[in-house]
Amino acid sequence: MKKPVKLTASLRTAAQKILSADRILISSHVHPDGDTMGSLLALGLGLLSMDKSVVMVSPDGLPPRYRFLPGSELVLDRWDGSVDLAIAVDCGTIRQLGKFGGLFEKTRNTIQIDHHDFADVFGKLLVADPAAAAVGEIIYDLLKELKVKITPMIATCLLTSIIVDTGAFRFANVRSRTFRICADLLDRGVDLKYLLEEAYWKKSETTVRLEAVSVGRMKFERGGRVVWSYVNQTDFRRVNGVPSDVDGVADDLRSIDGVKLAALMRESEDGACRVSLRSEAGINVAKIAQVFGGGGHFNSAGCHMKNTKANRDKLVRILCGVV
Repeated sequence: MKKPVKLTASLRTAAQKILSADRILISSHVHPDGDTMGSLLALGLGLLSMDKSVVMVSPDGLPPRYRFLPGSELVLDRWDGSVDLAIAVDCGTIRQLGKFGGLFEKTRNTIQIDHHDFADVFGKLLVADPAAAAVGEIIYDLLKELKVKITPMIATCLLTSIIVDTGAFRFANVRSRTFRICADLLDRGVDLKYLLEEAYWKKSETTVRLEAVSVGRMKFERGGRVVWSYVNQTDFRRVNGVPSDVDGVADDLRSIDGVKLAALMRESEDGACRVSLRSEAGINVAKIAQVFGGGGHFNSAGCHMKNTKANRDKLVRILCGVV
């Protein structure tokens, strides 16, 4: 894997690429979370304010919980046109672009903006800062480099990115600069109470019901140091739920006293299995995810695998083998 280019230099180069482009596509990753959606919208709204022609896409559409974000109505799940520049936000591998991976590969100029510790370089220009608590922090710096005015709408998207990816400042990725950025965003006029309610605390009925199913199926291994659970398509259909309804379950499992490793397996519509992994400090779940072609951060990662008993058993064995 190539080493990321120096952040300050790549920000300047990225800004130059953006300034010279007329039509720009920005894509989130598959199964979008608050970081990728907040970053996508903040950058998209910023470039629109520069009178750029901007297409914002998400391969799996927009999760209902993020419809409150300014500009969310502009996000498309289909696009087959051509652009001068394609930008991927919060994508550690080109596979995370889903259906838009091919378009990204065909585009002459591409930028990959990311903060994953363990990632593949697929953009012609990589803007990476593994120390950033969220990609929203990098987008904040890029907008500053572009001399874009950070409006209350853009600030709301950026703050959502940071709050979601830090677990409301609970995770170890928080640094002092995170709070300085957040303070500036609040000064821009963000309604923090509303944002927290919509992005972090509010849960739909289907989310609560699916969380209950997940908790009811918890399996503890290694004297309670490892916990895992699963949700299948029958569960989703029963409550008319979607995969994003259980995005927070892996974190909830990890929060149980004594647990060092947590995994949630959820069956996809195509019969595959999407795995979310969480760990305490010192346990690298990104390496575990890489065994199945995935990746992520040191303490938060994920992967997709064939939904077979052999694969599920293999995953549990690996989890048990590291604690």
